[in-house]
Amino acid sequence: MFKRIVDGIQALVALAALATGVLLVTVSPTIAEVDIPDLSAGAELFASNCSACHGPEGQGGLGPALAEGLENFEAVEDVARFVSNGVPGRMPGFETRLTPDQVNAVAQFVWTDLAGR
Repeated sequence: MFKRIVDGIQALVALAALATGVLLVTVSPTIAEVDIPDLSAGAELFASNCSACHGPEGQGGLGPALAEGLENFEAVEDVARFVSNGVPGRMPGFETRLTPDQVNAVAQFVWTDLAGR
């Protein structure tokens, strides 16, 4: 009787191993779709509105280097707010020069490409 139980368990284990092998071969893994933003619009807007002060690569010039300045921001939304509002006497606000979508595009470009986040 004990031998029949052991043989039954061995058969179930073998069947489970076979089923697992078949599933591994036939079922393709699901790869999560990653939303990679298109930074080209932000790059163009940065070149025409920001690079005169911050340099073409954000390395600084009249204005500070962006990688260093962005250390104080926790999220891209903070950068967008900063670009929109500016700093009186130091950096103009762009809320009247750029649309909200354009401000967000510049902020995303700066955050992702220039600051490497």
